[in-house]
Amino acid sequence: MFAGVNIAGAGQRLLHERIPMRFFGIAVTAHILAWAALAGVAQNAPGFAGGIGPEIAAVHVLTLGVLVATAMGASLQMLPVALSRPAPPEAACEAVFWSFAAGAVLLIGGFAVAAPTFVAAGAVVAAIGIGIYAVLIGRTLIGHRGQRLVALHVWAAQAAVAVAAVLAVLLAADIDHGFLPDHGRTALAHAVLAGYGFMGLLALGFSHIMIPMFAIAQPPQGRAPEVAFWLVVTALVAGVIGALLGSTPVVVVAVGLAITGAGLHVRHMVTMLRSRMRKRLGPEFLLIGASWVLLLASLIAAGTVAIDFAPDTGPALFGFLLLFGWLLTLLVGVLQRIMPFLASMHTARAGKAPATPSALTNEKPLTIHRICHLSAVAAVGIGIGIDAPSIITAGAIAGTIGAIFFAWFALTVATRAKAHVKGHAMQQGSQTS
Repeated sequence: MFAGVNIAGAGQRLLHERIPMRFFGIAVTAHILAWAALAGVAQNAPGFAGGIGPEIAAVHVLTLGVLVATAMGASLQMLPVALSRPAPPEAACEAVFWSFAAGAVLLIGGFAVAAPTFVAAGAVVAAIGIGIYAVLIGRTLIGHRGQRLVALHVWAAQAAVAVAAVLAVLLAADIDHGFLPDHGRTALAHAVLAGYGFMGLLALGFSHIMIPMFAIAQPPQGRAPEVAFWLVVTALVAGVIGALLGSTPVVVVAVGLAITGAGLHVRHMVTMLRSRMRKRLGPEFLLIGASWVLLLASLIAAGTVAIDFAPDTGPALFGFLLLFGWLLTLLVGVLQRIMPFLASMHTARAGKAPATPSALTNEKPLTIHRICHLSAVAAVGIGIGIDAPSIITAGAIAGTIGAIFFAWFALTVATRAKAHVKGHAMQQGSQTS
């Protein structure tokens, strides 16, 4: 079950469970709110291309509330476990959480009510949390000699999030003061860095840990996976430069490199799965496999927008395929295995055999979520593409329902883990008396 991850002594590399669970708790809650917010702005979604207001607030409920919160919680805990490194200081992790959470609330609220002062304040406070987080991740990586490919992805992701955070602060300040040469181009560069850079590179890097672990398979070997990494990083740099300069040729080259690198990554993942030891893949691979398709679809959409071949709804469709499509689909697919895995490891601290991840999991809400999520992605994608707000609304409502069932799953994991630990404590008490 844990191929590619050395879990010996992992208990000594665990943070207190409240830290990752706080991040995951925000993500599970914001997951519901993100789909609900999309339903609320469905009328304007097909033509959305930026600006301040409820639409951009809805986008940041997903990006900050779900994607970044999950990335922080997972990487702060999973990297020390996977890389056999000490867990980061808990006080610093608490600082990351509270600064990021406060900043996200201010920023999203400011966008929602069109209050630039709140947006700017939120961007600064969230950026402080992100800066502390990047330092903690760098501290975990320094001195590590194994898992080179994973480390490369994570280092690149930290560089991307640092620049994205700086651009976010500049963009927030520019709303009132207008000092940037081109706000729209800077916003696009920020989106590329945050989406494909930070979240994308973390997703690709962690795939080399998580996918082998889920399938009981050996991670991809040789130089080819590293070639895919460098193609993706080159594409990211070119994409950001092209966005800032407004250069279509540079953006087209970036998209071509990205499609090549992403295609190689998917090929490596599929090849690895064919040689797996686990005979039957879990249902989470329906979501993971769909996310790989959506990754390539988002890049193709980006290319059509760059060459002005897409319809007026093209920019909105590209953003949806990137965020709700690829990233969210991959995230919920991975989270349904990671949350029980981490909870199981924490139950070992009670001094007895840990609860198995399967014993902490309720498959029924996951099945309903999976159906709702895939239906929602398809419906909203079609609705944006043909400019049909009613279809977008229906799809977003399905996504909201699915997110509620996903929250049921997450709550079940937490309550069953707590019951396992409590039951053992009561048993020890009765034996002592």
